Amino acid sequence: MSAIRILVVDDERLARISLADFLQETGYDTATAGDGESAIQLQQERPFDVCILDIRMPGMDGADVILALYQIEPRSRFIVYTGSPQFTLTPALETIGISEQHIVRKPVSDLNTFTTLITSYGYPATPQIGEPTDE
Repeated sequence: MSAIRILVVDDERLARISLADFLQETGYDTATAGDGESAIQLQQERPFDVCILDIRMPGMDGADVILALYQIEPRSRFIVYTGSPQFTLTPALETIGISEQHIVRKPVSDLNTFTTLITSYGYPATPQIGEPTDE
């Protein structure tokens, strides 16, 4: 079985790279994008299982990017990663399966929150850093 593909989209470089590195070390196949247009291009080239997106970014709004990514690959699942206290789910986002449970507010103290949400979508858990494997 191939690794679960995760796309991290955030205009804040440090947040984007830190989260992608954590997920890659955890066993996921990760890619990053610094804006919505790049995320859409990556999704068109090879769709992702889970996309983690910031909402407030220059150019396209994260909610619009989510809807565009969903149009390309309806099987993709989404996690909103936002520092905006005003963010609320829109009916369009709820329609594609995003709930309050899938919103992570910045700053996050435990990056394992993301692995928990990824497995909540039915993807198998991957070994956590430091846990023994059956190799």
